[in-house]
Amino acid sequence: MLRLSTAIFALIAASAVSAQQCTGNSAMCPNNQDGVSSTYLQCDSWSKQYLTVNCPGGQVCYANPSKPNTVMCGPPGSGGVPSAGTCTGNTAKCANPGQSGDYFSCESWSGQYVKNACPAGLKCYNNSSNTGVQCF
Repeated sequence: MLRLSTAIFALIAASAVSAQQCTGNSAMCPNNQDGVSSTYLQCDSWSKQYLTVNCPGGQVCYANPSKPNTVMCGPPGSGGVPSAGTCTGNTAKCANPGQSGDYFSCESWSGQYVKNACPAGLKCYNNSSNTGVQCF
């Protein structure tokens, strides 16, 4: 009974969000939760109602902090790292140069840095132009 009532509540909540008025080309993840849902809500500018749209196979919804009121779909666990800043092109930077193997690489389509790591046992160093990394 608990599962059925939870499912009904989720359906009612989703319907309520879908019925919300919206403007322009705005989009959001359901319940404003990143990395959870394989769908997102896209504003239909004609009806001013949110429509449910599916992310491509196996991907989940993430809010795009680089572009307010937009979303991106990506593999689970691949959401951007807002504290790393925004990016363009094929750039990367170390999280802690010379201290760990962790680094951030740019997903140019979203304008966000995502987490990556050097192979086990290697440390990350920024290149001389600070646009890429090297692992030693």
